[in-house]
Amino acid sequence: LLILLFQDWLARHPTFLIRVRTLYLLFTLLFIGVYGFAQLSVVNVLTFVSALFGGFQWESFLIDPMMFLLWSFVAVTILLWGRGVYCGWLCPFGALQELLYRLGQRLGIQGRELPSVVHERLLALKYILLLGLVGLSLQSLATAERFAEVEPFKTVFVLHFLRDWPFVVYAAVLLLIGLVIRKAFCRYLCPLGAALTFPSRFRIFDWLRRRKECGRPCQTCARECEVQAIRPTGEIVETECHYCLDCQVTYWNDRRCPPLVERRKKAELKERLAKNRTV
Repeated sequence: LLILLFQDWLARHPTFLIRVRTLYLLFTLLFIGVYGFAQLSVVNVLTFVSALFGGFQWESFLIDPMMFLLWSFVAVTILLWGRGVYCGWLCPFGALQELLYRLGQRLGIQGRELPSVVHERLLALKYILLLGLVGLSLQSLATAERFAEVEPFKTVFVLHFLRDWPFVVYAAVLLLIGLVIRKAFCRYLCPLGAALTFPSRFRIFDWLRRRKECGRPCQTCARECEVQAIRPTGEIVETECHYCLDCQVTYWNDRRCPPLVERRKKAELKERLAKNRTV
């Protein structure tokens, strides 16, 4: 919560923000994911939906206190700021992908962005998967849970890759793709992320700042957003945003944000002219 409350200050200090974000991602990966086994899953959503139709009982959701607390916190943050807080900061598999992508950058692996047309089409996949799983769960929750293995979470965090080779290969391939395409699974295949977009539409706050020049004509943030969550017209696609704050760093940077660059240069010119007059 402190990160969200002080996000403008952090965005003005990008080096410190990178350190804070890296440490937080490591905490999410190691404590929530590896130690706590608290990776949220679409299975939790399916169980909740089934419970609504088959007699809701709180006891079934209190079996794992850490999971319950995390879901409660996520529910609050979604209604306040949208799903990006979870997807960008609290999802262990998302943190793993993010850290691996950064490692790949350090090793010289060139990141890639898919063409806009392909990207837009692939965005629909996670919603199709979600609808299919919800439909299956209404018939048989056990069957839906088997198909929910489209999420590699169990392989990575519960069984630590110690299971049948098809599951291991699938998880490894997703992580390898994530070295090149930032958080590819999250963006295109994650049914949990798709489920979280629906309550996210009712968020109360919109703290990601934009300027009137964004998209008209400035495209700096749109080009820099590696999850392609900013439209050419300048609007942030909230349902795809992972709240990494990269665009906010640019927003406050008078050497990267074109409107601020122009203002800085005008101020510097006025200062030089004023000095020349005094001389």
